[in-house]
Amino acid sequence: MDFNLNKRHKIIISSALLTIGLLSTQLVNFDLRFRFLGGLAVFSYALSLWSLWEGLNLTKAVVLLILPTLFTVAVASFYFLLPVRWLTRLPVAFMFGLTFYLLLLAQNVFNVASLRTIPLYRAASTASFLFTLLSAFFIYVVIFALHLSAFWNGVIVLLVSFPLILQALWTIAMEDKMGAAVLIQSLILSLILGELALSFSFWPSIAIIWSLSLSSAMYVLLGLTTHVLRGRINRRVVWEYIGIGAAVLLVSFFATSWTG
Repeated sequence: MDFNLNKRHKIIISSALLTIGLLSTQLVNFDLRFRFLGGLAVFSYALSLWSLWEGLNLTKAVVLLILPTLFTVAVASFYFLLPVRWLTRLPVAFMFGLTFYLLLLAQNVFNVASLRTIPLYRAASTASFLFTLLSAFFIYVVIFALHLSAFWNGVIVLLVSFPLILQALWTIAMEDKMGAAVLIQSLILSLILGELALSFSFWPSIAIIWSLSLSSAMYVLLGLTTHVLRGRINRRVVWEYIGIGAAVLLVSFFATSWTG
């Protein structure tokens, strides 16, 4: 179903259709929102698959499309928490369409870079890393807003973080088959984030601070792991990540109302 369209045309069409889908959440009955969210996730995966079809194998068809799908779920979930006003939601929907377009461009770079070396790989890696953190942040906000127990916060954060970390680590070597090392590393990092989510659940913090703390932890863990796997780790890099993580932790600590 190419309709004589190139990849860029497909990506533009997919971004526009998903933006319309996001806007339509305004019209969905509250009881149907979770079903609608699931349908939007499937729609996002299908459109991303159609956009990037050329050059995909089975592994890439799964791993490369994790981030576009979860980014859509993250923004759509967060979208439900916004005030029910078009003045608020229209700019958010516009930004989503633009960022989803950029995200698919980055995933297309990985799709091509797995076959041959191209100069845009580093820019795509940076963009993908940013989108991974944004997706995690939005989803963590929604998880906190559900007011679950500390145990379930930890479990759900683990389950959500695993595919996000998996796709990020896979883009380093981009092997045709998913290696056991990537799976184990992703599971370990996700387990740490789940344990942190459980611990942070006992803090009397608001959703933004809780999510910011977890997203910063992912930034530190995933960033250091990525540098290790690429053989670029050194003392300066370690201290930079630790410094940023410590700074966010201090901000979160002082922004928390310990007196209730």
